[in-house]
Amino acid sequence: MDPVSNKAAKVTPGKRSSREPGAPLFIALVAITLVGPLSIHLFLPALPHVRQTFAVSESTAQLTFSLAVVAMAFATLVYGSVSDRLGRLPVLLAGLVLFTVGAAVAVMAPSIEVLIVGRVLQGAGAGCGLVLARAIVRDVYGVDQLGKMIAYLTTAYVLGPLTAPPIGGLLTDQFGWESILILPAVFGLIAIVIAPTVIGETGTIGTAARQSLIRGYRQLLGRRLFLLYAFAPAFGSAAFFAQGTAAAYLTIEVLERPASEFGIWFMLGPAGYMAGNFLSGRLGDRLTGSVLIAIGSIITVLGAVMLVGSTVGFGLTTLGLFVPFAILALGQGLVMPHSQAGAIAQEPALTGTASGIVVFLQLLFAAMFSQLVSVLSDGTAIPMMSVVSVCAILGLACGLGAVLLARRDRAAS
Repeated sequence: MDPVSNKAAKVTPGKRSSREPGAPLFIALVAITLVGPLSIHLFLPALPHVRQTFAVSESTAQLTFSLAVVAMAFATLVYGSVSDRLGRLPVLLAGLVLFTVGAAVAVMAPSIEVLIVGRVLQGAGAGCGLVLARAIVRDVYGVDQLGKMIAYLTTAYVLGPLTAPPIGGLLTDQFGWESILILPAVFGLIAIVIAPTVIGETGTIGTAARQSLIRGYRQLLGRRLFLLYAFAPAFGSAAFFAQGTAAAYLTIEVLERPASEFGIWFMLGPAGYMAGNFLSGRLGDRLTGSVLIAIGSIITVLGAVMLVGSTVGFGLTTLGLFVPFAILALGQGLVMPHSQAGAIAQEPALTGTASGIVVFLQLLFAAMFSQLVSVLSDGTAIPMMSVVSVCAILGLACGLGAVLLARRDRAAS
């Protein structure tokens, strides 16, 4: 649910492609942007049913989600740099084909192992939309309109997690959880047709030295300020996904509510994140990024505290699960734009590399900590509360650490 990578922004810097922008092109870019969140969030209401269908443990069923996100995370590090060498269109098509093949494998999966393989392929393919839609925007709209157009794409990205769980819950209740696997396969086939007919090739194929790419990673990862800025949204994403995936089991299995109801309640999380982004934009001219990072980090911890307090005080309820979820997401909506901007601004020549690392860490942490919750699961909300609280506190520590270190560096310069 976060701003995504500009990793391929090295193509024709400062210039626009000869391709003229228009409404059909932008709608097509929105479609490929939605591949990632659709793949991730549509599947959430199916997790308890996967466990029951294949008679596996909760942690094993959770692998169908966690490994897909891990595959997507690592894929985001690859697509941008490869598209600089081979062009946008062939790399985009390869990713969409991989996504569609993975979705088809998942549809026909006779066992949990095959389902996991299909989901991993699906996740790896979905990573292309996270990176290449932004690169194509850079190619077509140029530097001057880049920020505005990526903001529009980010809104579309958030609409994915906002609408996918209710759709997934409705499909599960009406047609069975297997129907959730069919929709991404159909979506992938449509995207494969759209890519060459509506988007086409927008970049200029160039050459990039592998050694310079490796040097760029080492340069960024050696900076404490970059790491603090990058880890703050990563821990925020971890808290969000840990609570979101655990809430699916707790709502459907423990509270015995229908999957469609979970999907509706889940919408509070993305809605809170969108509200945080809106406030971040509105307050950006009045408050510094550092102040908004600090405020957002504190609100995120407040959401975790509300989760623990409501559960301990009133027991497990849907209201007690999802209202704190919205508060936590609101805090992240304030934190993420400015922490990401702080990370990317560390080295202007490595903007794309920095964006790739930030997105990679967010997806990786989301997968790891949501899997940890399922491993620790004992049928209560205690593992979820523990992991969410630790992640929120670590996010606060990284956010405040980045603010203080940046202030010290400014004072010293």
